[in-house]
Amino acid sequence: MAIEFIISGYRKDNWHLFWCFFVLSYVIAQDPTVNLPQGRIVGIKVYTKSSSLTPVEVFFGVPYAAYDSSSPGANRFAAPKRHPGWSRTLFAHRMPARCPQLEDSENDNFSEDCLFLNIWTPRRADGSSLPVMIILYSESWLRGGVTLPCQELAAEGVVVVTVAYRLHALAFFTLGSIAARGNLALLDQYLALLWVRENIAAFGGDPATITLLGHSAGADSVLHHIASPRALGLFQRAIVMSPHDIWRALGEDVQFNATDAVKVSHELARSLGCTSAIDQEILRCIRTRPLSDIVALYSHSNWTTSIRPVPDNFLSESQYYLPTSLSVALSDTKQPIMQLDLLLGTTDLEAINIDGQYDELLKRGAAYVTEYADTEIIPKLLRMFSLDQSEAVNMLAQAVHWEYWGANSRKDDRSVMKAVEAAGRAESAATWGAGGALLAARLARRVSRLYVYRYSQPAGTDVHGRLINYTGAVHGSDLVALLGDALMLQVARRPASRDERIISSVFQKYITNFVKFGSPGSEEEWRRYRAGDAHVQEVCAGERCDGARAARDAAFWLQYLPRLADLAAAAVDHPEHLTSAQGESRLRGGMFALCGVAAVLLLLLAACALVLRRECARRADRDDDSHHQ
Repeated sequence: MAIEFIISGYRKDNWHLFWCFFVLSYVIAQDPTVNLPQGRIVGIKVYTKSSSLTPVEVFFGVPYAAYDSSSPGANRFAAPKRHPGWSRTLFAHRMPARCPQLEDSENDNFSEDCLFLNIWTPRRADGSSLPVMIILYSESWLRGGVTLPCQELAAEGVVVVTVAYRLHALAFFTLGSIAARGNLALLDQYLALLWVRENIAAFGGDPATITLLGHSAGADSVLHHIASPRALGLFQRAIVMSPHDIWRALGEDVQFNATDAVKVSHELARSLGCTSAIDQEILRCIRTRPLSDIVALYSHSNWTTSIRPVPDNFLSESQYYLPTSLSVALSDTKQPIMQLDLLLGTTDLEAINIDGQYDELLKRGAAYVTEYADTEIIPKLLRMFSLDQSEAVNMLAQAVHWEYWGANSRKDDRSVMKAVEAAGRAESAATWGAGGALLAARLARRVSRLYVYRYSQPAGTDVHGRLINYTGAVHGSDLVALLGDALMLQVARRPASRDERIISSVFQKYITNFVKFGSPGSEEEWRRYRAGDAHVQEVCAGERCDGARAARDAAFWLQYLPRLADLAAAAVDHPEHLTSAQGESRLRGGMFALCGVAAVLLLLLAACALVLRRECARRADRDDDSHHQ
């Protein structure tokens, strides 16, 4: 009767307006709705293979920080503030614009109004709470990547939240004062963590069971939040996947301080025509500049190494977020053990696809790649371990070459791929394999439980959708495996293959187990990483699954090469003790001793060379077999 009465009040030419309103109201009623203190949100429903009967509710573009659209420049270089809320219903149906970053100068899909969350929730019918996973992802501090689709991961029984945060100069511009404090990417993430703790229960999540997961620069972010006293208690578990700058958590010699960042920030300001001795004047000037002018400066290569988090101890103690460098914070054993479950992992070909270097090498011949490795890659890696000053540096370089390239000198196209893979494997083993071992040993003394893995997936697809025929997993392929078909369809425009689905299912199980229970598997299935039992779990599938490879890679760089250098140094130092008042007889004895040491050294080198040659031959045979299959 009520509907008939309303209809009778409309003229016939207004009937279609009423009908549209009725249909729209019906559709909205079917969409998932959440009421927050900030306002009402309406999302959408999606279905996955594993949730064919129960949909996953999705809410795109939920703002967690305030933005003054009437004066956009006023938000620039300022710490984020809580969002005051909205008076009308927020229709969270579309992905928002992303934060400005490197290579965005010709892309209009970016905005400074970019501090949003995306939420996927598979609500339980009984209304009980689900564990929460917050994902931080960007390829580096300079640029991000694809927008992550997380419906398949959520369908495993986890509320998933992705966070957009500022990058490049808009995130790390600092004048060394409270006026422009820097580290804004971390402060954005921190505010998002607060928002999740306060509001996630309305989406079916448990605010007392939050896991913070980061990949690449997102993994670096997680390490910084672990180190920050401000973030204590905001998450109970953490997953660090493929850190972009893993060695910056290990040593002061690779840390950039606030002075470097301030210098670069002043250079950027001068490039925009903003010169003043007063910080507020510089900020006022830059805030009047068009965003496009700032983004156009992002390609300045001299600035990129200093665009990153720095200690902010130039602020008052109440305003600290990173009072010390990351390496100092993680090595401080005087602090009590953090009640935190931590999962740390890398891939076995991490170096490949982390920048464009290896794409360029693939365009060259095998001889060029080998020469490049001998003149650039191997010396760089020896410097990283302070082995470049050894008297035996040439011998150490030869040992590295034999370990990863062997005696293969074929020049066909296949050997180009193998030579490039060898370069990637050497750099990955040194930087992420050995670096990961050192980081794990440090973290094992700081957190209550630690698990470590190395992920390997032959012919894996990276986050850009490229399928590369390596025998290991490149940077980003672990993230594709975690998010499954949803990300594969987005980046590669194809469903996952059978082998990809198998490894994806295994990896998803480990990650979701950790999020739900604090361990990726039973003690029999996956042992904890402890002092005296540095267990690294190999996450892999197929005949190439080598459970001892990670330990061998770390031992080669952290034990074998240093011992070889020490042995060579001992042989060189022996002549100092050969002469004495006893004259020629003592000299003769010293010479015999030196010859004995030299003979032992030569025998050791010959044995090592034989072992390495046999290993390379076996590896080459296995690779040939795989290519012929």
